[in-house]
Amino acid sequence: MRARRFTVTPSAGLSLLLGLLTGGWGTGAKAQDLQEFLDQGSANLQVFALDTERGLQANSLLNPGNRIARLPRGQSELEARLDLKLGLDALELSVKPRARFEWFRFGSGKPETHLDAWLNQGTVTLYPAQSLTLSAGRDILTWGPSNFRSPSNPIYFENGRIIPLRELRGVDMAQATWSPTQALSVSLMHQWGDGRGGWQWDTDSGFKALSLLKVDYTADVYVASVNASKRWAHERPRFGAFAQTTVSDALLVYAEAGLRQGTPALYPESQPTAVGGAFLPRHATDGRRFYSALVGGSYTLNSGHTVSLEYLANNEGYRWADGARYFDIAARASALLTAPSPDAPLAGQTLGNALNNGLALLGRHYLFLQAQNNPADSGPIWQLRYSLNLVDGSGQVSAYGEWNVWERLALFAVGVLHHGSPRSEFHALQSRSILMGVKGYVL
Repeated sequence: MRARRFTVTPSAGLSLLLGLLTGGWGTGAKAQDLQEFLDQGSANLQVFALDTERGLQANSLLNPGNRIARLPRGQSELEARLDLKLGLDALELSVKPRARFEWFRFGSGKPETHLDAWLNQGTVTLYPAQSLTLSAGRDILTWGPSNFRSPSNPIYFENGRIIPLRELRGVDMAQATWSPTQALSVSLMHQWGDGRGGWQWDTDSGFKALSLLKVDYTADVYVASVNASKRWAHERPRFGAFAQTTVSDALLVYAEAGLRQGTPALYPESQPTAVGGAFLPRHATDGRRFYSALVGGSYTLNSGHTVSLEYLANNEGYRWADGARYFDIAARASALLTAPSPDAPLAGQTLGNALNNGLALLGRHYLFLQAQNNPADSGPIWQLRYSLNLVDGSGQVSAYGEWNVWERLALFAVGVLHHGSPRSEFHALQSRSILMGVKGYVL
C-alpha cells in the first residue's frame, strides 16, 4: 500500500519554508502557509506482529546444544515502521524510525525480551542544480538486478531480497550524484558508520569508513555500472560492476561481479592443538585476488509470473579440502565441549570463530532459482526460492505468501526447509523454520 498523501498543491518551495521559520507574517497567513507546507509531505505507518518457530539441529557440529549460536527456538515480534517524507522545490527530507519488541524462547532455557528503537533511514537531499543531487544521513544503498546476492556492492552483499519482510539496516553516509546527460550519472559516496549510532571513525568498534565512486550508464535496453571503493584501513581498493540487457519483452539477462585483493576471512588451518586446528586470516596480507561473479536471467510468462535462474561463483569461499577441514575441526571442538574437558574454553572459542569466520557464503559455487507471481494480480502474492550449494549438495527452499484480507490488513507466512548432511552449509544449524504474522496499515 502506498504512503498516505494528504493533498497536493503547487509547491511554495524553500521560500515557504524560510517564511515559516522567520515567522514574519500574520497569524492567518502563517496558518495557511503551514497547511501548504504540510501538503508537501506524506506519512505511512505499518505495524507488524509475527511469530517464528525454528527446528534446530539436535547434534549440530557447529552449535552443540545450542551453546554457541544461542538460536531461539521461538521468536515473537511486534514492530512499528513509520515513514515520513517532505518534498519542496530543491529540498527533500525523509525519516524512517523503527521500534521493535522481541520475545525469544530457548526451549528449556529462560525466555528473553528485547525492546529496541532506532532510525533506520533519515536523509536530507538537496537539488542545487538540475544535474546535481546532494544527500546526507542514513540510507540503504542497493543496486543491480541480482536476487541471490549482490557481488558488486561492497556494503550489501546480501541485498535483502531473499526475505521480503526483513529490512536492511541503513548506513551513515553522504553522497553527491552528477548527471551530465540523461543516460550518464557519476556518484561519489562516503560511509562513516554502519547505522548503529555514534561517530564510529573515532571508536574501536571494528568499523572502517568506506569511500566509493560509481558510474552508471542507462540506455533503452541495457544498463551498465562500474564502481571502485576503499575502506580506510589496511585494505586494498575493491571493484564492482553489473550489466543487464532486455533481450525481449519477456527475457532479461544480467551479470554482476566484485573483485578485491586479500580478505580478512578466517580459514581452517591444521595445528597440533586439542581441536586439531584453528581458524586464521590466511589471506589478510597477501596479494591474492578474490572475486564473486553472478550471471542470471529472468523470464516473464504470459500470465505475468516471473522465473529467475542465477549462478554464483565465489572463490573467497572454502575449497573442498578447506570445507572438510572446517567440519573436522568443528567435530573435535564439539566433542570437547559436550564432555567435561579442560580444553572446553578453547573448543568454545574455536566454534565461535567457525560461525563468525567473515565469509558471507561458505562455499564457492551456487545455483539459485526463483518463481513469483505477477505483483499486479488481485489475489495473494507468492514467491518460491531454492538455493543450492553445488559443492556440498546442501540447499534451502523457501516459500512466501501474502494475502490482503482487508484494505488495511494483510496476512503473511514464510516457510523454509533445509537439506543436506550435518557437515554441510545449509543444514549445519537448523532443519526448518516457519514464520507467520499480520501487518496493518495505520496511515
